[in-house]
Amino acid sequence: MTASSTLKIQGMTCNHCVMRVAKALKSLPGVQDAQVDLQKAQAVITYDDAKVAPEKLAAAVVESGYKVG
Repeated sequence: MTASSTLKIQGMTCNHCVMRVAKALKSLPGVQDAQVDLQKAQAVITYDDAKVAPEKLAAAVVESGYKVG
């Protein structure tokens, strides 16, 4: 089933940061889309909740060098 999640992301300062976070999220199996907004400091992710858990989304952001919360 398709689900949507919004993550607050700390530490992004430029468009390179945005691209890095988006790439990390989109590389996860089951993620259909990830819209990362620098000004709002958040990512809105659309994903298949049968393939990926919300915890994995947050972990991908952390592994790319940013904080969630």
